This record gives sequence, structure tokens and C-alpha cells, in this order.
Amino acid sequence: MKKLCFILLLSAAACTRQPADHFILRGTVPGAIDSTKVTLRTITRWDKDLASAYVIDGKFELRGQLDAPSMCKFSVSNTDYILRSKQNQESAYCYELNFFVENGKLTFTTPHIDSLPQAYWLYDIRKEKNYRVEGSSAQEAYYRYQQQTFPLRYGIQELRKQEKQTPDYNSRLETMKSELDKASRAFIRNNDNLATNLYIVGTLKKPAFTYNQAYLDELEELFASCQDTCAALREFRHYLRDASRLVQGSPLQEGEVVDDKGKSVSLLAQLNRDGYTLIDFWASWCIPCRASLIYLREVYKTHGDSIRFISVSLDQQEAEWQKALKEENLPWAQFRSLPEQTKAFAEQYNLIGIPTFFIIDSEGRIVFSGSSINELAEQLPKINTNTTH
Repeated sequence: MKKLCFILLLSAAACTRQPADHFILRGTVPGAIDSTKVTLRTITRWDKDLASAYVIDGKFELRGQLDAPSMCKFSVSNTDYILRSKQNQESAYCYELNFFVENGKLTFTTPHIDSLPQAYWLYDIRKEKNYRVEGSSAQEAYYRYQQQTFPLRYGIQELRKQEKQTPDYNSRLETMKSELDKASRAFIRNNDNLATNLYIVGTLKKPAFTYNQAYLDELEELFASCQDTCAALREFRHYLRDASRLVQGSPLQEGEVVDDKGKSVSLLAQLNRDGYTLIDFWASWCIPCRASLIYLREVYKTHGDSIRFISVSLDQQEAEWQKALKEENLPWAQFRSLPEQTKAFAEQYNLIGIPTFFIIDSEGRIVFSGSSINELAEQLPKINTNTTH
């Protein structure tokens, strides 16, 4: 009992403890030219700039305030200066890295600016060891997580670069991601910093209909001893409740769609009750959707005799949809979702992007959801194997 109380106290402190009413982040960036801009911003759905400053003699200072320890994006860039001074753009640089910030005195150090990871697609996980942020207990815990999971995260990063050259890409990627998930859950179990744990568990969230209830229960169990001491923990528990309705095997919801003749029909009535149905949510204006149709035709040639194919367009304008149908000349059933139904689909299925593919079994249950045509192509042979047994 004493141990449990101690854990609860540690958890509460991790989310609410504020050693000061603001933070001061002082840092050194050897090799950075004067007028290099450093910016700190929160990484949330309400991203906002916390502070910015300029490097002078290799040093900078940032000041701001946070309600709780937060993961932030730190950028170091001389792009604005290069553009203003009309210098050679080849001398421009931009480095970005993420670390926890909390109120108090913090120190950032790195051996040299060139040792930092570059921004966007040039980000190199191996360079995460080339900087340190001291003064934040959340960052100290996160740094340990980065080092412990480095081999897996780096392996995933490298595999993604070789997607087109790797025949079994999706299966290898899923195996490595599963191993990373296990390592992340193990870290959370052995780490006392609630802010760090909540950030890491956020990376374990999976797309709708790709997990079961047991997976959600395991995530919930990681925080069973924690009280709702901060907004982030309450939001995570709200996510778990909402995610329960999107588990694999959930029934496809009824919806009214319009066929290519303008007739309103039931979506459920279009399902194959003697086997599987593939539903492709797309739109004429969606470039990735149109590109995926090239490969979906090939998939249809292989599996169209055993699996029913259905396309549901989210186009608001019928004329644009009809124009695309003539251009594509797809050999399977075509339907369009009206605006109100599209909104309902987005809420029911958590459609955050298209194309999205669903595989529905003979009982009307969603057994697969994804946006990758390659992943879909790997799933369908398994479906056909189950159908023949």
C-alpha cells in the first residue's frame, strides 16, 4: 500500500510539479552564425510558438511559460537571414529536434551545429545522441527512451527508405513496429515520469479497425495506478473510450449512397453476404486516390471473382464524380456519398484521409482498414485463403 501511494505521488508530481512559474532555456550552438534563429513551439493539436531568439556568439536564451511538462519542437535555422541578405541559398541550414520543456532553468548543449539532425525528410535518428537538455526530469526520462529504442527506430527509418526495393516491406515493417510497441510498453511500466509516459503511449495509438479491445485494455492498464491529475491523462482515457467503438470486427454502419444512375441505395445492401467485400473510399480530386486506382485494377483482376469490390466517392459535386468515372472506367460497382452521409462516415469510421480501404466479412464486420494499396494487396490473399477453407 505504501508503494502504491508513493507511485501515485510520483505520477501526480510528474504532471503538475512546477519548480518555477516560467522556464529559461539557455544554450550553446557552436558553429552557428550570428542571426541564426532558434524557435521553440509546442507539439500538440494547438501548436503554438513559445519563444524565439537569435544566436549571438554561439549562444541563445529562450524564456516562456508552460502549464505542465510538454514535448516541444526546437528549430535552428538561418534561412530568414540568408533570404534577407540575399546570400547564396546553399549556405542555408535548418535543424529540428524534439525534447521536453518544463518550467525552471534548462540548458541545451551540442558539440556543433552540424551534429544536429536536419529537418523534415533529412532527419537522422542517429544524431539524437548529439545534444542534451538538462534541467527537465521529463526530458531525462525521454532521453533514456530514445537510447533504449534507437536500434528499432533506426531500423524502421531505414526500411521505409527502401520500401520500393523490399518485396515483403509491409510484413517486415509490421514486425519491427510490433517490437517497438513492446519496447515502448516495457519502458512505460518501468518509468515513473507521467508526462513522458503519456507522450510515448501516444505513439502507440493505431489506426481505426487495426487493433482489438485487448490492445486498448493493455494500454489502459499501463496507467491503472495513476489518478486524473492532469489534462493529458484525462484526454488519453477519453481516447481509449472512443477507440473502443473502432476495434477490428466492429460492424459496418448503415449509410445511404447514390449509384451511378442517381438512385439512392443502402450501403449494407451492397455487401457480399457469401464472402468478403472491399470498399474503397476515394474522391475525384484526391491525387493519391486516382493513383491508387491504377494498382487497384490489378488487384481486381486477381481477386475480383472471389471478393466484391465497391467504390464510394466522397465527391460533393456529382459532375466531377461522373467525369472521373468516365475517365477511369472502373469495372466494379460505383457509388457516391452525399455531404451529410460523408460527414457521418467520417465520424463513424474516423476517416481522416483517403484513399481508405475496408475489407468487410460475410457478417458485415470490418476486418481490415488501411490506406496503403500494397498493404491491401498483402491482405487479400489471406482473405481468399480463409474463404477456400
